[in-house]
Amino acid sequence: RAGADASAAGRSGHGGAEAAAQQFTAEEALAVYSALKVAFAEKSFQQLLRRAEARHPHRGQRGHPDQQAFTVQLQGLVLHVLRTVMPQQPWCLQPGWEGFRQLAQRTTAVAEDPRVAQARHEVNRILGLPRNAVLKPPAEEPVVVHTPDGSGPVPKYDMLLLKDADGDLAHEFWEETKGGPMRRTLPAENEE
Repeated sequence: RAGADASAAGRSGHGGAEAAAQQFTAEEALAVYSALKVAFAEKSFQQLLRRAEARHPHRGQRGHPDQQAFTVQLQGLVLHVLRTVMPQQPWCLQPGWEGFRQLAQRTTAVAEDPRVAQARHEVNRILGLPRNAVLKPPAEEPVVVHTPDGSGPVPKYDMLLLKDADGDLAHEFWEETKGGPMRRTLPAENEE
């Protein structure tokens, strides 16, 4: 039974070492890269990419401030695509850069396959990168991504805000007990 659980965890994209150990076939890797190519080639993504390139005309010069600024902006743009493409079925990887890391781990066995290498090169071409460039995730996924064009996601909150006696609005309220620890409370008007 434990083996079946580990196998299911690997297929779902979850499960740490088990997921990394399950290698994609060349066909599975090509399917992921194909979905990435389609998403990166979309007109809206390409417009944002061209705008970023125009803002950073010296991005190709080593050590130039445009290089780092463009890289950060490119990673932010790519992140939006990865959040959509990576969790799709049948590959079911984690959304975002974590899924991209999983893709890299799970394609090591087929990385030298000419078709897979060509698919990676095509992704680079669509992104305007050199043919053999290695797309790398940021050191850590940022909490906030600067999107001056307004392309960032807007969070949706499922809970209504509660109002306390002072008129403060929040999803929850905490108060200190006589002993010192905090406890969660409901405002008087919201309690039943």
